[in-house]
Formats: sequence, structure tokens, C-alpha cells
Amino acid sequence: METIELFYPEINVTIGSYNFQKGIEIEVYSSKDSYFDWAKTRFTQQFNEKITLNKKDKAIMELGYNGVFDEVFVGYVVNLLNEGSYTNEVILKDDMIHLEETYITNTFLDATPQEILRFCLNKAGISNMKISSKTYQKKKVVPIFKKNVISVIEEIHSIWKIKEEFYFSGGVFYWGEKPEQKKIYEFEYGINIISLERVGGVWELETVSTPFIKHSQKIIVRHPKISGEFETKKVVFTTNETGFIRTYIYWE
Repeated sequence: METIELFYPEINVTIGSYNFQKGIEIEVYSSKDSYFDWAKTRFTQQFNEKITLNKKDKAIMELGYNGVFDEVFVGYVVNLLNEGSYTNEVILKDDMIHLEETYITNTFLDATPQEILRFCLNKAGISNMKISSKTYQKKKVVPIFKKNVISVIEEIHSIWKIKEEFYFSGGVFYWGEKPEQKKIYEFEYGINIISLERVGGVWELETVSTPFIKHSQKIIVRHPKISGEFETKKVVFTTNETGFIRTYIYWE
């Protein structure tokens, strides 16, 4: 079994033309119950006064060890520095923002869910996609009028009476499919579990910076309270300006 030494966590954040390794705090939320991954960045006062950002500036957040980083968030600025709940706070959303902002008016004839979905994704400028190959009966007429792509997907689910999970991961759009998981990571009592509690009907595991964990992945937990293999429901990454980093992993 491969062991990863999780000492001296590092952070690397790029927003627009700026790059930071310190002096900022981040929060990243990724959940299978949400279409979007989203994040917050807070700057110390010394940076806040010198930074100029624009809406839709690209943002990449990475966490890692010994110069080796994993992306925990890729997205875009959705508010300016003086528009958040804090004057030094920036809100970010992932690639799903392209689907939210792309509106479709079209009548689809003899179409499957996949055909409609590919049409809409292409309109939104999305080319990297993994879509379920399940067989669905074609519908003779599916009229869509001024709906964004997220609403079109919900309409597809309603018409065909299905419910497929859809989200972006690693820049790829998934509908009814999951990213390949090459490794299953273990969390063990007394080693890399800081705390484990039952909160609001789900398990919450607090650990050190583990940027390689994504929602919908399998993990192994070994703890007196609960042990076994579980599918992650939500992953949250938090840091502060001193570099203190924590990962919270949730499952049912």
C-alpha cells in the first residue's frame, strides 16, 4: 500500500494575473448535491488595496506538498472585491457558469437526451464531456424556449423521468458518468484523522490538506466509530493566511 507523507502543506492560487502562496484565505466547496463547485478567496488588507480583478477572470486553486500540487478548484470570478459580504472577499464559480449563462431556444425532433445535451453543451462552448451511453427512447418533439442549459438538463430529466448526476470535474463535464478513480485513499484513527463526528445525518471527517480527494469518490475509513468503504458526498477545503489548511470530507 502506498503511503503519502502529509507534512508542510502548500497553497498556490492564481486569479487573473495575480499569483499567491500566502496572505490569502480560501474556502472551496464541492458537493454531489450541487451543480456548481464554488469558492471564496479573502485577501489580507495589504493585498486588497493593490488588487484589481474583473468578472470572469480565471481562477485556479491548488493545494499540495513538496512542490507537487493538485487542483482543488478551477473557475471564474463572479463578484468584484467590494461586492462580497466582506470588502476583501471574492466569490468564484466553476465551469458550470457557462451552462448557467447560455440560453437555448430550439425545437428538437426525434431526439434522445444525449443529442439534446450535446447540442446545448456545444452552444455553451463545452467540448470536453463524458455522457452516459444508456439507451433512451427518442421523443418526437421537444420544444425549448429561452432556458439556460442547466434548466434544459432539468427539463430532459422531467421529460424522460430520469435523474442523472451532472457536474464538472477536472475541466470535463459529466452526465450520468463519473471520473475514473485510480486510487482509493485511507483515513485511519490516530494517523490522519483529526476528528470524526456525525453531523446533520452525515459523517464529517476532518483531516489535513488532502487535495486529491473529490466528491463521489470512494474512500476507506478505519475508526472506532465507523469503518469501511464509503462514497464521498461533499468535500470542503479551508485555509487561513498563516497556511493552516484543513479538509472536511462528508458521507452518509
